[in-house]
Amino acid sequence: MDSETIDLKRLLGIIRQRFWVIILTAVVAVGVSGFYTFYIVDEQYEANSLLYVWQQDSEEGAVQYNDLMLYSQLVNDYQVLAKSRLVTEEVSDSLKLDPISAANLAQKIEVGTKNNTRHLTITVTDTNPEFAAAVANKTADVFSEVVVAKMGAANVQIIDQAVIPSSPSYPNKPLNLAIGLVLGMMLGVMIIFVIEFFDVRVKTPEDVDAITGFVQLGVIPEFGEIDDDRNRR
Repeated sequence: MDSETIDLKRLLGIIRQRFWVIILTAVVAVGVSGFYTFYIVDEQYEANSLLYVWQQDSEEGAVQYNDLMLYSQLVNDYQVLAKSRLVTEEVSDSLKLDPISAANLAQKIEVGTKNNTRHLTITVTDTNPEFAAAVANKTADVFSEVVVAKMGAANVQIIDQAVIPSSPSYPNKPLNLAIGLVLGMMLGVMIIFVIEFFDVRVKTPEDVDAITGFVQLGVIPEFGEIDDDRNRR
């Protein structure tokens, strides 16, 4: 227990002695993370449309457990349908998109559910918030028609139209800065221990004991500087 305490104190002493290394690496890491977050990476905006889909009318007029199970299995089919050329080409033509934007449209669309219910979300991600909202709304319109005509859904109702997002969903700036700070501090600790590992100088009485194995007979004290007046006397 004593040796463990001594080793822990020594490690803390090593870190305290070169704590400026941790501060320096943390500042540099936060600076790099901030530069990447604010100046390099493109901000992404998400716009969401909410739809309600049911495959068939329930005999009792209520949502049944089997209906929800069937609907959860159809989500992957809806994902493929929303990204299909049948949907994206009609969306592109309606919005008069250029060929490059039309070709990349499928990569911007995602389909999901709200808490395993029949509510379906169509999410569009883009660097332009107005464009993301326009594509999300048009995709919801086209999808609601196609899923009834091609997949036998009884009806599709658009509950919420997508609105123009006011803030980006990516990157998460506070999180990136926090990650940069933590990584910078960890890197600083690693650098300190690497420096200590390769430093073979004898600096403390404990180092002498560890190297020679002899008992110390005495230590030469270290005196402070004597001022000029006392030196003249």
